Amino acid sequence: MKKSTVVLLIIGIILLIIPFCLSEYSLARIIILALGIFLITLSFVFLKRKNIFLIIILPIILICLSYAVDTFLFYQLSRIPIFVYERKSSDTISTYNSFFYRIFNCNGDLILDYGYHKNYVCNNNDLNTIDVNTFLSDINNTIKSYHNKFVKISGKISKISGSEVIELSSYTTSTNSLNGYVNFNNDYIIKVHVNESLSNYRIYDNITVIGRVTTKKEENDQIVINLIDTVLIPSDIYQTFTYEIINDNDNKMVSLVSEQNYYLYGIKSLNIKYANSAIYELSYLITDSRITLDDIIGQTSAYNIYNADNVLVAKNYELEKFNVLVCENTKKILANKNLALNSNLCEQ
Repeated sequence: MKKSTVVLLIIGIILLIIPFCLSEYSLARIIILALGIFLITLSFVFLKRKNIFLIIILPIILICLSYAVDTFLFYQLSRIPIFVYERKSSDTISTYNSFFYRIFNCNGDLILDYGYHKNYVCNNNDLNTIDVNTFLSDINNTIKSYHNKFVKISGKISKISGSEVIELSSYTTSTNSLNGYVNFNNDYIIKVHVNESLSNYRIYDNITVIGRVTTKKEENDQIVINLIDTVLIPSDIYQTFTYEIINDNDNKMVSLVSEQNYYLYGIKSLNIKYANSAIYELSYLITDSRITLDDIIGQTSAYNIYNADNVLVAKNYELEKFNVLVCENTKKILANKNLALNSNLCEQ
């Protein structure tokens, strides 16, 4: 074997080993590894007795062996592999994508996703929130900036398709904003492919989604961006609420939700306010089973109301802005605080 051939072989072996000694992600590691495999193969080319089959199969063997060692070092030492390509979603979140697996780097914590089956697994707060109107304002630049990266988008649900997809669109507010209503621009939409139940979500709901941006395509004259590997984050504005009430100081009782025996007594309108941009009619929320009598009453204690025969007819709950009369016959009366309540109301 010629001296030059030996030198090439030694240099190739050294270059083959060096990338495994480096722990940080860098494209230079895969370049050095490829150069080492090339030099080792080249040294066999210069042999007097060339084995064409060996020259062809040797790089494949070295690549497979390197890939196996690379994977082993990740499993045993949590070393960032060589055979990966990094996509940074934020300063603390990135993914390392390989042939059969990817690795989530969650602020230094490495999580294996073999077969690309996992949804986003890092802390939700490690991604900055982008408003849907901003995200869709320049769709070409959005794809260029975020392709194959995880993003966190806040907006309103514009459509729910079956049990697997929700859509977000840019929107403008309306003079009639009751029940979360806005005007959607459906020329540009985000399709969020989900693996969780959508039973608690409705159109116009505020929501935050985390997902990986994949494709942009045209569907039915709409430009669509697809998000996969998603996580849905219900808006925290729905955790607390206040009441917006307009009283009517008369003895009129009107039906609020007839199917569930809710009535207004001396009240012209009663809305639930979660936020300035999220005001809902109480009748809408009750009908949609999004609020219950227990939610309205809360921890308020009741006092009993009896008829002339000393039979319990109703329980009265005195809230801050109105009273709630819960009759034994299942009638529920939301009443003006200025009006007297008695057992006769349950029979009207």
